Amino acid sequence: MSTAVALPSADYVICGGGTAGLVLANRLSEIPTVNVAVIEYGQDRSEDLNVLAPGLLTALYGNPDYDWIFHSTPQPHVNDRVIGHPRGKQLGGSSAINYMAYTHASQVNLDDFEALGNANWTWDVMQPYYKKSETLTVPNVQERTDLNVSYIDPTYHGKTGPIRNAFPHEYSPLDFAWPRAYDTLGIGVKSDPSDGLALGGYNILTNLNLDNNTRSYAATAYLNPIKYRPNLRVYTSALVTKINFDNITGTPTANSVNFNVNGTDYTIPAAREVVLSAGSFGSPHILELSGVGKKDLLSTYGIDSIVDNPNVGENLQDHVYMPLGYKVNPGIFTLDDLVNETIFNAAYDQYLANNTGPLATVALGGALLSTQQIMPDKSVANKFLADINSLVGKNNGNTQEFKAQYKLIVKNMKNEQEIAQHMNTASGMNPEFANDTTKLFSAPTPGNYFTILGVLEHPFSRGNVHLQSANASVYPTIDFHYLEHPADIKILSKIALHVQNSLAKAKPLSDLLQGNGTMLQAEYNTLTEANVEDEIRRVLQSEYHPSGTCAMLPQDKGGVVDWKLKVYGVNNLRVVDASIVPLQPRANLQTFIYALAERAADFIKQDLAESQAAAKGMAVA
Repeated sequence: MSTAVALPSADYVICGGGTAGLVLANRLSEIPTVNVAVIEYGQDRSEDLNVLAPGLLTALYGNPDYDWIFHSTPQPHVNDRVIGHPRGKQLGGSSAINYMAYTHASQVNLDDFEALGNANWTWDVMQPYYKKSETLTVPNVQERTDLNVSYIDPTYHGKTGPIRNAFPHEYSPLDFAWPRAYDTLGIGVKSDPSDGLALGGYNILTNLNLDNNTRSYAATAYLNPIKYRPNLRVYTSALVTKINFDNITGTPTANSVNFNVNGTDYTIPAAREVVLSAGSFGSPHILELSGVGKKDLLSTYGIDSIVDNPNVGENLQDHVYMPLGYKVNPGIFTLDDLVNETIFNAAYDQYLANNTGPLATVALGGALLSTQQIMPDKSVANKFLADINSLVGKNNGNTQEFKAQYKLIVKNMKNEQEIAQHMNTASGMNPEFANDTTKLFSAPTPGNYFTILGVLEHPFSRGNVHLQSANASVYPTIDFHYLEHPADIKILSKIALHVQNSLAKAKPLSDLLQGNGTMLQAEYNTLTEANVEDEIRRVLQSEYHPSGTCAMLPQDKGGVVDWKLKVYGVNNLRVVDASIVPLQPRANLQTFIYALAERAADFIKQDLAESQAAAKGMAVA
């Protein structure tokens, strides 16, 4: 066995150059006396048109140059289907391949983090970090009177942050009709959803740089402006294989990281900390490879136990949805038109020429809805809530942490918090290919479609991620346990029926759909109370929002990291990514991850200042 190449040490070694990792790289390297290293398996794609052009985003799914191409294990409660999970394999991580939606957790979602045992984790504490990461293009918002976005309140948005947010220049009639359909139903949004309170339907801000109509993401916004700092090193094509700990008797201390580049092994010492930012699949996997996890599992693969913590890799949560694709009226452009080679080439040439046209936009509509909005008949809503409460009471988890989480979810449902999110995509989908994302976002039958996603925002089912080999290049097993908890399919059924029976038939959206919102893409069936659960199991899909596998909780309640994101049982090791989320928040995760990483950088800086002051016999104010 060859000896690893020893590299110069860094004060902070960040494992993963994704959304969180690049925020940390930027903020920590602001200190000129601190050396920072980032280890990323993917490449730098920040000048790649496939990443930058908003309209090309789904073309990256299933492409090994951009995507890890993870898959779930067969899911017993979803007809044993395997669900594909794209994760960004490049600098910027999944912020380079996601749908660019800028949506916030609710105030209650974040306050629940504190209720679960995490001191000082609340909406009020996190709000400044959301703003720190963002620049809202205010003139763009003020000019878009055609979008009915007067609800946008700049006081809830950042003015000088790295990530640019705006509404695209170009929208289709479907996008204009989307929020107005909710107004017709009496559930249009009444205030800015970024206030953490608003519910209802609206047009979503996107991570878009309007200067050139390109994706604004972690690599272009956080890394590129500072990548030539002399105290920052970024290693690409580098697969982290293990975190090493010292052999001093007492608490193990993370002191270096092993990684491999094209068959050559390297070791980089970490003088102060190792930070794991490898995502909800990668971070627990690396912990287990390094000896932190369930001892019995690790011993199966010949891995010495450093810390026996069976919570590592557990508590996996995800947003799942039921799609329904509707035929649109002739003459309305949808992304299905880009299947035509002539149309696609013309759109591609137009974007190359002046960054305009169909590839310059990703227009998104959303809605956050409570039980009471989906079921306006109070008696119906109350009976449904009572039924869910009963189901949860009979299936309330076999561990303390799940019971505490379930209690909060049920309470929030009763208190008129969101249970559903609606999203849309102006194209058809092929539910047959949930496991093959290269084919998922294309309709198998010719035509133009508008697909509405009915999303379960706060699932009760919990899964896990665990290694299946001591070889770091072998992917871990990913078992979501989708719909295992019986409450999930009951809630999702009501969400799907509401999409079909109310939203799709609401004007002016229904005016743009064939049969006034009654004609489905051939791959879908009309839903009824009798068949809706079977249909969900047949076509259920993921929003690709995995979280929770290195949960920020007290250790005796399922935790892997404490409230300052430090891994239990060791020194000098933190986790900063979606895996620390203890309870799935509403909407898209990326905005929380930016805010999380901004706060984590402050944690690390504060600890550094205290350490330096202690060395000088001083106190930090």
